[in-house]
Amino acid sequence: MSDATIAGTDKAGSQDAATNKAIREVASKPSTGHVIPPEVVAFLYAHVDHMRAEFFGGQLPEIVLSFDVTDRRTLGHFVIGRNGLGVKWAVNLNLIHLARPVYQVVSTLLHEALHSWEHSWGTPARPPYHSAAFRARCEAMGIPTDERGHDLGVRRGSPFEEYCRRHGVAFPEEKSAAIRAEDLHAAPPPLLPAPPARPSGSRLLKYRCPCGVNVRVAGRAFRATCNRCGGLFRLQE
Repeated sequence: MSDATIAGTDKAGSQDAATNKAIREVASKPSTGHVIPPEVVAFLYAHVDHMRAEFFGGQLPEIVLSFDVTDRRTLGHFVIGRNGLGVKWAVNLNLIHLARPVYQVVSTLLHEALHSWEHSWGTPARPPYHSAAFRARCEAMGIPTDERGHDLGVRRGSPFEEYCRRHGVAFPEEKSAAIRAEDLHAAPPPLLPAPPARPSGSRLLKYRCPCGVNVRVAGRAFRATCNRCGGLFRLQE
């Protein structure tokens, strides 16, 4: 690679970082009418910064978060390349799954942050697969996943549990041999009350392509392919 090519790559990377930082500055301070309370958005961005320092040695890109409703089977996803606004390193946390306990949402955020890191510094597998190196690092952190990225829970005595305790995130306690009635109500609280399955007031139908780009249109006769991956947009029921 020539010096000119390296310089061009560095410049593009710096521009992406500056763009994401500027967009994050706005996105991390939503209005009070936003679908996600401002304090929850600020909480999640704070964890991005904690993770950058504590899990990635400062090498995590400037992630921009979104909260779109996607497939119910998806907890979150990292947008490969750039999203529709031209933002690189975008992570979506599926709105319908923010009603889980906080430690689980933070675990999903860390999983997606690792994708962002891998696409900048590692060798990612072809979606939907997760590389052996990715899975090994998840296991080492205490948030194991399988080859297709399914959440396998969290590990006790792991760096992730220590991280949660350092930052005041309630972690599930060890279960005793006998489960008492009061224990059934002792689970860590959710990040949000159960949100709607579809944004309130929206009559548009969501279509999604294989690489994760979402669009909303008004009818069921929509037929189109994605300009980025060439895949067909499919209706998300």
